[in-house]
Amino acid sequence: MAKDSPVEGWRRGPMSLSPALDPYRLPPSERCWWCDDKATTEEHRFKLSTLRRVARADTGQEDPRTVFKKSDDWEGLLRSIRKGAQVRWRKNMCAKCNNQRSQPFDLAYDTMEAFIVTHADDMMKWSRLSWADVYGAQWQQGAADLARYFGKQLGCMLATQRLPVPAELIGFLNGAKRCPPIAFMILRNWRAGDMHRTMLRDGFDDGITNFVGLLPATAYSREERFSAVDYVYHIGYVWFCVNWTEETDRSSWWEHDTIDMPMVNGELLSRLNWRILSVRERLRRARRRDQPT
Repeated sequence: MAKDSPVEGWRRGPMSLSPALDPYRLPPSERCWWCDDKATTEEHRFKLSTLRRVARADTGQEDPRTVFKKSDDWEGLLRSIRKGAQVRWRKNMCAKCNNQRSQPFDLAYDTMEAFIVTHADDMMKWSRLSWADVYGAQWQQGAADLARYFGKQLGCMLATQRLPVPAELIGFLNGAKRCPPIAFMILRNWRAGDMHRTMLRDGFDDGITNFVGLLPATAYSREERFSAVDYVYHIGYVWFCVNWTEETDRSSWWEHDTIDMPMVNGELLSRLNWRILSVRERLRRARRRDQPT
């Protein structure tokens, strides 16, 4: 079987239009990638309610100037959490798909985010997650709609890059029970979990739950065609990973009442290196505080 290889030269940022991806791009389009109606709206890359929660973290009042963002094309405080290329994908969805059709997906995300924030002090210890604890008796619908939320985000990322959106993903958003070539997974990042504990110890009541964002994305090719892509979003130390790989058939989280949440960056050497870096950083900050002004 042919092997998928990372596309060399892509800056890996979900928004960067690197020439390395040019051979796989579609012609420019003004159509909604989901339904093919005219595209009139820009989907938030980070849900507006999430950005509001982060913007209220320090003072209790919404202030976008308190939200720091770092990515491949930007580093600094946001000017707005409602509009702009740093918080929205490019215009590639119609209003009906972006609002009405996907509203259940947004609600499923809201429920999951609230669950993570509530249980952030404990989830790092969990190797498994029961969907009923999150969504109750309707866990299958809730878990599937959560996957559809991230599926919509994947579609927006691909359309922003002018890369083809898999037909199976569109079918899943339309209600199909399975999406074989796309795996939806939840992971725990040990380093971020350790930072959460440190922040709590240092007096930050919310810990790391206000750290949200997209991880670097990787595109893959096989036999000179675009064949796979990763999308990874995190709330604190909880990673939501979506991988599309053509011609595969894999199960995903809504197909099981209880799922594994594997740990990344948890190997002994990785932990030791991280602890050394953390101690050095704390000492550096302490020296800066002790310097005379």
